[in-house]
Amino acid sequence: MFRQIEPALDALMKRKNQTYGIDLFRQCLADMGNPQDSLTCIHIGGTNGKGSTTNYTRAILQEAGYSVGTFTSPHLTVHNDRIRINNENISDSDLLMYINVTEPFWDQYQLSMFEIDVLISILYFIDNDIDYAIYEVGLGGRLDATNVIQPVITGITNIGLDHMNILGDTIEKIAAEKAGIIKMNVPFFTTERKDSCLEVFSYFTNLKQTNMHQVVIAEPKREGLAYYFDVLEEPYVIQNQGLYQVGNASLAIHLVKALPHITVDTKTIQNAIASASWAGRFEPVLDGVYVDGAHNEMGIEMLVRSMEMLPRPWVAVFTALKDKDYTLMINKLESVFDEVIITQFDFYRSERAEKLAFGHNVTIIEDQYKAIDTGMKHRNNGTCVITGSLYFISEARDYLIKKSKSI
Repeated sequence: MFRQIEPALDALMKRKNQTYGIDLFRQCLADMGNPQDSLTCIHIGGTNGKGSTTNYTRAILQEAGYSVGTFTSPHLTVHNDRIRINNENISDSDLLMYINVTEPFWDQYQLSMFEIDVLISILYFIDNDIDYAIYEVGLGGRLDATNVIQPVITGITNIGLDHMNILGDTIEKIAAEKAGIIKMNVPFFTTERKDSCLEVFSYFTNLKQTNMHQVVIAEPKREGLAYYFDVLEEPYVIQNQGLYQVGNASLAIHLVKALPHITVDTKTIQNAIASASWAGRFEPVLDGVYVDGAHNEMGIEMLVRSMEMLPRPWVAVFTALKDKDYTLMINKLESVFDEVIITQFDFYRSERAEKLAFGHNVTIIEDQYKAIDTGMKHRNNGTCVITGSLYFISEARDYLIKKSKSI
């Protein structure tokens, strides 16, 4: 039994790289009586935007007076922020308790850290008698640990080329893996536009005897850092957020409006969408300095589109993980930013700055904090964006917040 949270989390982290799969975890839950089946769940997947969509959906339901649990990953600040109720992290004492409760099952069922996190969230949500549990897919869908839930509604944001070594080397193969969360007779919504992916989704919805609802993203009107857009002929606004959040908010609105047995009025949804924020997603941390979790080519494209009204010069501070197609990301940054600074950080999956920068006209600063400071200095009243990896921006964000308190 663990008596303190730090050694408990250390033990949990050591189980991070278990085999990708779901069978033993399903067996574990079955032997526990399938507690997840008592939750009213919403399941959200996709390549980019699934965490933001989860957050918007949570914000709407919470604004409407419901108690809402969310499970997201990876964590941005502390491990606890993966598991929340009404946007409040699970406490250290509760997390420690559930780690101890679940620890006897870890070796018996060869559970990974992610599976343990999902298991803890299920038990925590049940014990707190929440109204809704919203689960963000971790990786893929079909074999993801979150796919043990039985949702009342399912959404997929979009499909891009990411995690190809696990999910497949074509957009269609990746779409099929992500479509694994589509369930029998459960309504399915998506903001995906590519015909090849929609054909895959259509195949799976027919197989599961349900309907596919394609969410059309209205072209927003931009005024300063605010975006005005319509969903189902009702007006909404988001402020100080990336352009890509229009699509994520639109999907969340459709998901909530399609939930059985409840009706949420438009004013409540408008208030929730206008006030919701999601850390690390085109987030202004200091004046003219943003952090954004873009970690694939699609994410970088969305980031660039969000910057059109921001003052130049534009400076990017970038790093990436070894398994990412970082060349395409850097190419895009080089084509639109006035300066790209390549760095690295202390993480076992982080790529070396020298390797990232090879063949590119960029500045190399290996020390991540010197890179961030240089980026802020070189923006010259313009805009500095720190991006490339959620793991990296987590550390960068902490550094910038501490810096802001010392100013």
